[in-house]
Amino acid sequence: MEKVIEFSRLGSRIGRATLVREKSLNSLTLETINRLFAQIEDWIDDDDIACILLDSSSDRAFCAGADITALYHAIKSDDLAHADAFFTNEYRLDFMLHKTEKPVLIWGNGVVMGGGLGLLSGCSHRVGTPDNRIAMPEITIGLFPDAGATWVLSGLPDKLGTFVGMTGCQLSAGDALELGILDYVIEHEKKTEVINSLAALVWTDEASGNSMMLSELLKQFAIKESLPHQLLKHRSAIVGLIDRASDDDDFFDVFEAGMSTLEIDEWLVGAIETYQRGSATTARIFHEQLQRAPDMTLADTLRMELDIAGQCVRHPDFSEGVRALLVDKDRRPAWQFASTKEVPKSYVDEHFRSPWSGDHPLADLI
Repeated sequence: MEKVIEFSRLGSRIGRATLVREKSLNSLTLETINRLFAQIEDWIDDDDIACILLDSSSDRAFCAGADITALYHAIKSDDLAHADAFFTNEYRLDFMLHKTEKPVLIWGNGVVMGGGLGLLSGCSHRVGTPDNRIAMPEITIGLFPDAGATWVLSGLPDKLGTFVGMTGCQLSAGDALELGILDYVIEHEKKTEVINSLAALVWTDEASGNSMMLSELLKQFAIKESLPHQLLKHRSAIVGLIDRASDDDDFFDVFEAGMSTLEIDEWLVGAIETYQRGSATTARIFHEQLQRAPDMTLADTLRMELDIAGQCVRHPDFSEGVRALLVDKDRRPAWQFASTKEVPKSYVDEHFRSPWSGDHPLADLI
């Protein structure tokens, strides 16, 4: 059986969970999610554990997101229960991380995307590295920004989260730090030194004091100067475009036409091409997510995301997107609709209806 995660103790009072699926950039399986949830829940309830560390054995990546190939095969074999369980349990894990009072340090080095960003966003102390590539690229596979992305991206300043989710653009460490997605950026080569210092701390039984002590430690290693920026180099132009599009009766008319007016560089070309080749349905769904987000709690947004995820596994774009990108690898997905103009509002609305009868699977989240 493939090894997906390792659990250990660091010092006497730190629980450590390390993702070890290096070849897949630590993509998350249902087993990974279930084991991580059970262990972290135990650590939260264990008075001997003062701090939790979540990291990866890979120098390249913390986590590239869900194992979407496994989800594809589950959908194709009509095992919707597997797909439903994956998303339900993933969102429960994300919610638990957001809500625990104990400090949770995540070492989010290298690639942090999709469900990996969902894990990072829920942690109290979020460390990145200068080589970070951070993104929610679900538009490329006909899914949608999830794992708490509604909550995170709707909270970014100047509606920049709209561009991030629509284009799947990759954020640099400097972008993520300035936008509050990361709390600290530390050289990856310092990881061993940080961990040794962490183990040497004298922890107390008081969560807020432990949190402050951890913050002070991380500040000693953090760097802020000379960090790369990508999104924020274009901040003014992107904010202007999003504002104009948001003020118009048809967001997508203005957004899509306005892309050609931006000052283009290699990074921006990549973002625009990702949007143009992506699922028009995903774009419409994400826009609706953001419209609904302002009046929602974190629990509400996760329930909404689970409804959308449940519908995505029951509609064609998700499996078609994974087929084209990772199964047949022809990179020519036959999306249900060729453009955002063609996507009926009724079709978007379908994705916001719960596919389950009776109580919602996340009804107990508050």
